[in-house]
Amino acid sequence: MERLAGKVRELRTREDLAAFLQLAAEDLAAHPERWENDSLPAFLEAWAAWLNDCPGWFRNNGQEVPESPSWKFVGDMVMAARVYE
Repeated sequence: MERLAGKVRELRTREDLAAFLQLAAEDLAAHPERWENDSLPAFLEAWAAWLNDCPGWFRNNGQEVPESPSWKFVGDMVMAARVYE
């Protein structure tokens, strides 16, 4: 997880995101216990729920909700969907 968290902070390009997603898939395969949402349906449901609730997350972290998503924002969504309930 630390490796994923470190990588998500570095996302700047499409290629960065592709490499991050590959790393996330490898992490899920190797450590499914780290993923609350370890099936595609659960993951996608959590992603949608987090996206609906993300204004509160940004507010609680002293940040503005991005008007236009960045590659990093997509990575942040993946990280949140891993564990969001």
